[in-house]
Amino acid sequence: MNEGIGLEQAWQLLQDNLPSLQYEMVATADALGRVLAHTLYASQDLPPHDQSAVDGYALGKNDGNDSEKYRLSDSKPIKDFSLATLEDGQAMAVDTGEVLPLGTAAVIPHEKTIVEGEYLRLLGKFKPGDNIKSAGEDFACNDMLLAAGTLIDPAALGLLAAVGINEVEVVKRPRVAIINMADNIVPSGIEPAIGQMRDSNSPMLKGFISQQGGIVVSLYYLSDIPISMDTLVKELSTQAELILLVGGTYQNGESDSRLLMEDVGAQIIFWGVPIQPGSHAGVGKLGNCLSLSLSGNPGACAVNYHLYAAPVIRSLQGLPWYYRQVMAKCRNGFPKKTGTRRFVRGKANWHDNGWEVEVLPGQKPSMIRSWLGCNALIDMPPGSGPIEAGEQVKVILLTDYRADLTIE
Repeated sequence: MNEGIGLEQAWQLLQDNLPSLQYEMVATADALGRVLAHTLYASQDLPPHDQSAVDGYALGKNDGNDSEKYRLSDSKPIKDFSLATLEDGQAMAVDTGEVLPLGTAAVIPHEKTIVEGEYLRLLGKFKPGDNIKSAGEDFACNDMLLAAGTLIDPAALGLLAAVGINEVEVVKRPRVAIINMADNIVPSGIEPAIGQMRDSNSPMLKGFISQQGGIVVSLYYLSDIPISMDTLVKELSTQAELILLVGGTYQNGESDSRLLMEDVGAQIIFWGVPIQPGSHAGVGKLGNCLSLSLSGNPGACAVNYHLYAAPVIRSLQGLPWYYRQVMAKCRNGFPKKTGTRRFVRGKANWHDNGWEVEVLPGQKPSMIRSWLGCNALIDMPPGSGPIEAGEQVKVILLTDYRADLTIE
């Protein structure tokens, strides 16, 4: 049993117990934000033939004489470049992207020419290869297009379309189930009775999960679960790679979430990490599924999610485990000392020659306010603080690794 361990040790234990990756084929048009399962190679040159880079004229020879005239050809190689050949001293009108006739030495734009009857006069010099997109200049046949593990962005979509790849194998989105463990939590669309509270954690978690490429497959409330909790968790462990148990981390001297994991036969990976907020989080493993207990306090719940669940969701897509960490100047300071390691919510940005971070208001574990606009966690070591304005602090950036892709 690993109790009261450090955060880095908890991360290592999570990495050692990750569920296996799953794969699926998707249409390329639907692959934005997905992670490529296998390396792709070019099956042909890109572009496949020499093409014009401008609207203008293909020239059949190259001696650079400003006053030289070229005899205009009547034919155009609309479909098959082999159907037309330029002779020395001959020119042919071409459009951008059009396949060039054999014998083309260069292409000159319209604005640098004058048409004089059956002849074309140049208004400037040119060099061999000017304004020609050479076959294979972007990618040659057998070049690597995209490596396994690539996060597919808009440019990758364009490349896949250009080479005619209409389907790609990608890592499946991690499936996540959420169970609210507190019996006084009701869905946000229901008017709460006295003593009840609207659920704010689930909508927030669903948003985080969606942003990071996961998909929520189930959402349950303790008050309306139709079967026993043990049966539900066992069923969900076959339908999801990650179960989030929200709340119930420490009640009446013991953890409802931990007791539940033990009841269903889950292996307890670790329980309790000395951090603020959210020190009672824990993780169990049942089959190919991790079960993660998060604080029920919204502010602490989000910290737990980003420190434990988010790295798992990234790794289950073949993405890097860790967030980017930087040193930043704290703009406004933080007035409290910390006995244990504390994660303060902040808003970071690049300013002039370095990173700056602003401590956001509402830092209590129960408050949502500090997560409004939050894109960073300030990592305060044990026994440190207060943080003075202008002091350099260690910051974990929460939003840069996916390049702000929107995942639907």
